[in-house]
Amino acid sequence: MYRFTLWIHILAVISWMAGILYLYRILIYHAERGQKSRDNHELLSVMARKLYRFITVPAMIVTWVAGLCMIALQPALANQGWFHVKFFAVVLLTGATQYAGRLARKFAASEPGLPAGKRLRILNEVPTLLMIIITAMVIFKPWA
Repeated sequence: MYRFTLWIHILAVISWMAGILYLYRILIYHAERGQKSRDNHELLSVMARKLYRFITVPAMIVTWVAGLCMIALQPALANQGWFHVKFFAVVLLTGATQYAGRLARKFAASEPGLPAGKRLRILNEVPTLLMIIITAMVIFKPWA
């Protein structure tokens, strides 16, 4: 049962990462080109909303559920130092995902004071950095 849950977890993580990285890319396009054209604005708003609601968030939820199931199946995992770092990074990744969702709604509503493309490009690196930390913890298991 553990290996099956791990498999689901890995598939969900891949989907979540693809979704969040592409969502930030759409937000960059929206900041740089979406306000110049009503057609671009509408298209990018729909793309961001659907990506967030139908791919990114469901993948994030499945990742969390499968991960928690893995801990239930092997509780000793939660007692290891590397796991605490990984768990904290996953919490931060969840926050980055929720922040992207809020930004997508704000861009769709054309709210003032939205981040510029350059700031969004920096924010786009946060999920990648967290992914590097998470995978390093899982593979190398420091502090085990």
